[in-house]
Amino acid sequence: MSDQFTPPWLDKAMLCRSICASDTTVDNWVAQGILPPPRKRGGKLMWKWSEVDERLTLGHVGISPDDECERIRNGTRAAAARH
Repeated sequence: MSDQFTPPWLDKAMLCRSICASDTTVDNWVAQGILPPPRKRGGKLMWKWSEVDERLTLGHVGISPDDECERIRNGTRAAAARH
């Protein structure tokens, strides 16, 4: 979400829309450590946007930022092609 306001906490549906990824992709990226795990807030699983943004911008341990960026680009291209 470039110029739009992004709330500090996002549920899975909003996160998927914000990063142009499917539910399955989000689940896979959490399992791979690309995205941070969600936290329970008000009985609902939520992601803190600042953590997601940092993870997608700076990368995570074990994968170089260039490799991770390429994986994310490929994932978003595949998701966009399905829609």
